[in-house]
Order: sequence, then structure tokens, then C-alpha cells
Amino acid sequence: MISAALPNLFVNLCVLVTLSFVLSLTYRDWPPPPGRTLRWTRLALTALMAAALFLLATPGDGGRVSLALVPVVLMALRYGWSGGLSTGLPVTLLAALDGPPALLSAALSLLSVTALTVRARHLLDLSDVSGSLHRHGWVALLLFLPATFPQPGQVLEWLAAYPTVLVMHAVGFLITATMLTSRVALIQSTTRYRAEAHQDALTGLANRRQFELDLPFTQPGDALLLIDLDHFKRVNDEYGHPVGDAVLRAVGQALTAELRGRDRAYRYGGEEFAVILRRVPPAEVDRVARRMARTVAELPPVQAAGVQGPPVTVSVGGATFGLWSRTRTLWDADEALYTVKGAGRNGVRIAGQSAAPSTGAARGSGDRPAGPREQELQR
Repeated sequence: MISAALPNLFVNLCVLVTLSFVLSLTYRDWPPPPGRTLRWTRLALTALMAAALFLLATPGDGGRVSLALVPVVLMALRYGWSGGLSTGLPVTLLAALDGPPALLSAALSLLSVTALTVRARHLLDLSDVSGSLHRHGWVALLLFLPATFPQPGQVLEWLAAYPTVLVMHAVGFLITATMLTSRVALIQSTTRYRAEAHQDALTGLANRRQFELDLPFTQPGDALLLIDLDHFKRVNDEYGHPVGDAVLRAVGQALTAELRGRDRAYRYGGEEFAVILRRVPPAEVDRVARRMARTVAELPPVQAAGVQGPPVTVSVGGATFGLWSRTRTLWDADEALYTVKGAGRNGVRIAGQSAAPSTGAARGSGDRPAGPREQELQR
């Protein structure tokens, strides 16, 4: 039986590694997105994988020897009893092709291996990229102890082949589990780096880079608010930077609490924030902006490093997106913000919504010189 088992197991191992790579491609995001579609897709793939491994094994006097239980263990670790049994059920039914003794042996192996795997889920966590698999890899040998059962009249042959079968199951599992864990680790790292690249570390809001990525996807009917903390330099100078940081965090949280799910707030730079409102009626933009300004003004004074900060207010300038360029909408919102600050701060102004935005040339000679942002837009 050993001479018959080794070729089967080697072919199974090669196919197992190949199909496990295909399975690993279903992991694209971490944490996995909600819903059952992806779960059932994985279960279907692993069930087909197990069936293919079983059918590739050559029937012998002692039954087929395959690595079909490895996918069962993978899904039992991921989804528990339901994952293991649903993956192994097709293989168990296929075992009936080799007769009732083979069917009974396959059913016993499926139940036993699934039960051991469910008990070991706390030891073998494939999403733990810090080393759960390496610390407890030896458990794989225990999981596959009931991988095969002797059939009547084949006890001696079974005993001779059993160590090889057990080791090959453990090796196949460790290879495929390492492959999946490495894929998860890569996705986790990519997700973390992407978040860090597009998220402000202090406030947790999206940063300027994310704003510039989102801006081209705005549509007519969306709106932009630029929100500037009033006299923020005085806060840092008189109360210290820990208080200033606490103020920025509190304002960021307050703005986020006022948004709908499809809206987004950004830390645009320094003490300035930006908000993109999606599909908001033009008449509502002013009301939303004033509500946000009022929410910030009603924030309790923050405390940091034993120092209580002052009340804070904001100046808000806004504009709606239309058929004109998004850059000009940004310019209009900036001009509205400048008007509020020039009038004493702590106010709201929304650029005219019934006409196209004014251009820089129409501002007149008495207006302020173009700042860095306007100079950049004019180029």
C-alpha cells in the first residue's frame, strides 16, 4: 500500500498547492467584507478542491489515499463546524463509489478531523500573521490522526502506510496554511499602509491626499465646505500644543458626527478642514454648514496635560459643484471662507449658487493678493 500511496499523495500535494493558490486569490480585503457571498464562494471552491483531490487518487485494495481532508481543515478553522462539514460532504458521498466500507471510513474521518479542528481553532488562527501557525504547527499532526481508518482485512497494510499518510497530510496543510496566512499578511499590510497614506494621524480623518483623490469624483449636486478654526495660533501659543492637538481631534470628531454615511470630512491642512457633501440640495448647504459651525461652538473646552483649553469657533466657506470645473468650486469655497474671516470670523458664507462662480479677474484691484493656493490654481 505504501508504493501505491506515495504517488497518489505526491500528485495530490502538487494539485493541493496549486488550487490553494487559487483559493488565496479570494482574499482581497482585510477584514473581509460583510455578507455571505464570499463565504459560500470559498466553501464551494474548497469542496471542489477536496473532490478533485479524492478523484485524482487511484483506488486500491485499501481504498483511496488522498489529501482531501486538508481543505476540510482549512474551512473548519475559518468557519467552524459548518465550514468543515460542507467542504467534506461531497468527498464523503464520492467515497460511496468504492463501496460501503470506504463510505463509512470517509464519514468517520470527516467527523473526527472536523471535531479536532474546531477544538484547535484557538491555536491555529490563519489570520494571525504574528506567528500562530509557526508556534502551534505541531497541532497539524494531531488534527490528521483520524485521517484514515483501516478497512476490513487491510489492517496490516493500513499500519504500514499510516505514518506516511499522516506526515503528508500535515505537510500539505502547513504549506497551504502558510500560503493563505502570507496572503492575509500581505493584504493587512497593504490595507494599513493605504490607510496611513490617506489618513491624518492626529484626527483620524481623511487627509489632503485623499481629498485630492475624491475631488475628481464629485458631481453636480454635491457641495464643498472649507472650515477654518478661528485664532488657532493663539490656542497653541497660550495653551500649548497638547491643547491644540486635542482641539483638532475634538473638532474632527464633531464634524464626523454631523455627516451622513456618503459624506466625508478631511483634515485639509493645519487648522483647516474640508467636507464634501454628496447629493445635497443647494438650499440645504447653508443650513448644514451653520449646523456644523454651531456644533463646534458648543463643544465643551478640551483638557490636555492638565490645561483646559478655550471655547473654539470656526469660519466656514462653501460652494456647490456644477458644470464648471471642480477647481473653480474649490476656489469659490476658498473665497467664501476668506470673506468670513475678513468680516471677523465665526461665520458661514456659501458662494452664490444661482450663477457660475466668479473668476479671479473679477475680484477687483482692492481685493487681497493671490495666495499660494490661488497662485497654484491660476497656473
